[in-house]
Amino acid sequence: MDLSTFLILFIIVGVLLTIGFMIPEVKYKIAYFMIICLLGLSVLNIYLSVVYYIQLRNDPGVPGQQGVKGPKGAKGAPGKCSYAKECGIKNARGIILDIAEQMYPEIPRGCLDNPELSKCENDQNILEQAMPVHDQIGMLEKIAYSTTMSETDFKSKLNVCLQDSKQCLDPTDF
Repeated sequence: MDLSTFLILFIIVGVLLTIGFMIPEVKYKIAYFMIICLLGLSVLNIYLSVVYYIQLRNDPGVPGQQGVKGPKGAKGAPGKCSYAKECGIKNARGIILDIAEQMYPEIPRGCLDNPELSKCENDQNILEQAMPVHDQIGMLEKIAYSTTMSETDFKSKLNVCLQDSKQCLDPTDF
């Protein structure tokens, strides 16, 4: 408690005691001092509650014991990559490039695979068209090497992703 707070409380108590000693009737004086005491206790209770709430609200407390272990969950689907010996689709880049070549016949396969001006018939427009498709091919290749899908399911999803790349911006959407 600050010195200024202490002085203010001291002045308030002094004023209340002075008022109490000015009351001539004994019954009223007793009632007055009882009311002042109850009021003082109530204010003190509110003050301490607020101070300790502020002090303890961010205190983490003592950690307790670990609780009872719950029941074992359901068994997962078989064929997850983390358990299998081999994952992914073999020759995924070739499959993706075949489908991309069919979807974008105006762009040469070499330009889709490695977009450089020399491989894009020295045409800047073809190079600009090939860049986003190349990025999409790279993302799809990463997905293909870690997927548990069959090759036919993967090919059907490829068509959707290569036609509208906004549907497959995130690998988790695939």
